[in-house]
Amino acid sequence: MIRVTARLVDGGVQEFTEGDSFITRLHLLQKSGYEGKELVHELITDDWGAPPVYVEITGTTSEGENINARIPYS
Repeated sequence: MIRVTARLVDGGVQEFTEGDSFITRLHLLQKSGYEGKELVHELITDDWGAPPVYVEITGTTSEGENINARIPYS
């Protein structure tokens, strides 16, 4: 299970879980040159009330890959 946590500029937090396909998409987008704000938009959404300061992605895939990523929203 993969946990996604968005820390918002207004002090709020949005948390949700994703499956392995989320990590596959993350890797593909990173290999295509996406980073920061554009990566978050493509991977999750660009429709935030208060935008995130950063997004953390943590967990372990079903294949045992440990994930610990932090994407700044800049």
